[in-house]
Amino acid sequence: MADVALDANVLVAWFDAGDSQHASAEALLSRLRAAGDAPVFLDVCLGEAVSVACRRAHQRKGNPPDLSVFLHAVRGLFDRGEILFVAGALQSRLLEVLDIVDTTGGQLNVNDALLVVLQRDGVIGDLASFDRGFDAVVGFRRRS
Repeated sequence: MADVALDANVLVAWFDAGDSQHASAEALLSRLRAAGDAPVFLDVCLGEAVSVACRRAHQRKGNPPDLSVFLHAVRGLFDRGEILFVAGALQSRLLEVLDIVDTTGGQLNVNDALLVVLQRDGVIGDLASFDRGFDAVVGFRRRS
C-alpha cells in the first residue's frame, strides 16, 4: 500500500466524462484501489484541473464539462480534509523547480517540476499521471 498523488490530467479525465482519457483515468484509479493504494489530492493539481475545466466549459462547443462537478468534488475534498497543500513549497524550491523546467526543455511546467522536487524530497510518493514528460526525469516514479 502506498500513497499516490493524482496529477491534474488524471483528475481532469476522471471528473470529465467527455475527456478522451476518461476511461483510462477510471481504469488507473481502479488499479490503485485494487492494490490498496490511497490517492493523494494536491492543491496545485486540483487548481490546475479546475482551471482546465473552466477553459473547457467556455471553449468546448460540444459536450463541455460540467464545472459544478469539478467544484463539488474539490469542495468535498476540502471539507473532508483530504487536500495536501504543497503550493507554499515553491517559495523555498523555486530555483530547483526552474532548473527542472530548463533541464526538460519545457516538457515539464512549473507545477510539474514542483511535483518532481516534492517526490525527491519525500513529500509525495508516486504520481499517477498520463504526462510522459515526467519520464525525462531520471528516477521519477510515475504510474499510468
